[in-house]
Amino acid sequence: MGFFDKVLSKAKDVVEQLTDSTGLDSSWTKDRVVTLEKEPDTLDELKAAVDVKDPGSVAAYWVYAVNGLVADYDAAMGMMKYLFADIEPFGRGFTEGGGAGRAGWDPYFNERLRDDDYRWLPRAYFVGSVASNGFNPPRPAAVELHYNEPNTKTINEQSFKQLGRLNIVYWIQSNAAGNKVNITLSKFDGSDRWYVTSGTSSTGMFYDQRAGLTAEAKSKLYI
Repeated sequence: MGFFDKVLSKAKDVVEQLTDSTGLDSSWTKDRVVTLEKEPDTLDELKAAVDVKDPGSVAAYWVYAVNGLVADYDAAMGMMKYLFADIEPFGRGFTEGGGAGRAGWDPYFNERLRDDDYRWLPRAYFVGSVASNGFNPPRPAAVELHYNEPNTKTINEQSFKQLGRLNIVYWIQSNAAGNKVNITLSKFDGSDRWYVTSGTSSTGMFYDQRAGLTAEAKSKLYI
C-alpha cells in the first residue's frame, strides 16, 4: 500500500471514528474535582505538575495560571501560553496571536489586575474559597469542573471533520456571586496532548462580582 492509499485509509478511519464516537474518556464526561497537588511558581514546575493528556488537569491549571496574573504577571503569562493552543486570538480583551504580534492585556485590564477591588475575583473559583475565608482556598487547592455536554457536542459536530480536533467543554462557577465560565479544551488528531482553545475564560474569571460582598467579607480579602 502506497502513501496515498495509506492517507486515504487513515482519513476514512478517522471519519468513521469521529462519526461513531466522541472519543472522550468516560471519566472526563462528568463533573469532577481536580486537586492541584503542586502549586508551580515557574513554567518548568508547571510542566512537571500538569498532566497534558488529561483535559481536566489542563483546565484546572489554567484556572491556577489565570489567578497567578495578579501575583507574577510574567510567570503566569508563560504558563498560560504553554497551556493555550495558539490557533486563534484570545477573546475579549486579549491580543495574544493578534495581527500586530502583541501579547498582553488591553490597558483597562492591566488596571483591573492592579486594583484590589478586582484582583481577588479569580480566587473565588476554587473549591472552598468563600467570603468567610477571604476567598482564599484551602490547600491543596482544587477546582470543580462541570461537564458541559451540550456545548461539547455542538463544538465537536463543527470541528471534528473540519479541523480534526476533538473538544471538551467544562464550566466553573464562582463562589462569590455564582458567575459561570466555560473552558474549552481541544486535542488535535494524531496528538494526545490537550490545550485550552478558548481564552474567554481568562477574562470571564475577572467578571465583576463585588456587589454582593459585605464590608466584613471585603476586609478579609487580603489578610
